[in-house]
Amino acid sequence: MSDPFVVVQEDVVSAFEQARTLLASWRMLDQKMRTPQEENEYQFVTDELYSTLTSVESDLVDLQEAVDAARQTPADYGLSGSQISERQNFVASKRQAVEDMRHILTQPDAKKGNRSAGLRDTYSDRGNVVHGHHRRHSASREHNVEVGNYQEQHQVLMDQQDQQFDSMLDTVRNLHGIASTMNTELEDQAILLDDVGSLMDRTQSKLSSARKKVDKFLRDKNNRSIYIVLVLFLVILVLLLLIIFT
Repeated sequence: MSDPFVVVQEDVVSAFEQARTLLASWRMLDQKMRTPQEENEYQFVTDELYSTLTSVESDLVDLQEAVDAARQTPADYGLSGSQISERQNFVASKRQAVEDMRHILTQPDAKKGNRSAGLRDTYSDRGNVVHGHHRRHSASREHNVEVGNYQEQHQVLMDQQDQQFDSMLDTVRNLHGIASTMNTELEDQAILLDDVGSLMDRTQSKLSSARKKVDKFLRDKNNRSIYIVLVLFLVILVLLLLIIFT
């Protein structure tokens, strides 16, 4: 993650270069007699320059707060004493440069006398507006930081949800595999049960046939026994008669 100080520092350097370009244009227009069109351009450049300097001052306030916090607990920020001093020097040098630019803007020009003095008074009276802009700029920066934090948290939440969805998808796939295996086993068991049922039917048929054969054999045996008993009875009767009449 980028160092917030470095990010704001880069913004300050960029804005300060813009301020220098505007100051050069302002000096060129300030040192000559201007046409109405150039006067409008002069007013526009002046407004832009003051606005840029105010923005830089606002950023420098934020940087100074960061330096003060790092100076109190440098270990929390991972900064050495020389690094903190270097950052403090950067803030101080840019503050001095902004003050120098503001001094140039408020200096009366000898050729223009009262007009430049009036211009100085005009921008001095706009102090409250400048400070108000500074507060709005600070509020805007805080809002941007909050939005950035919210976006980071939202991205983390989305990543966590993606991981949960991936985990759920893996679980569903595992359950689908288990269900497919169980279905295959049930189909195999159904085939086995059908085979067992067919075997039982064949066994039942064989038992019925055997029972019928046994019943028939028993009936036939009983008939032969009756015949044998009758024959023996007749034989015994004949023997008795022979004994009696002889």
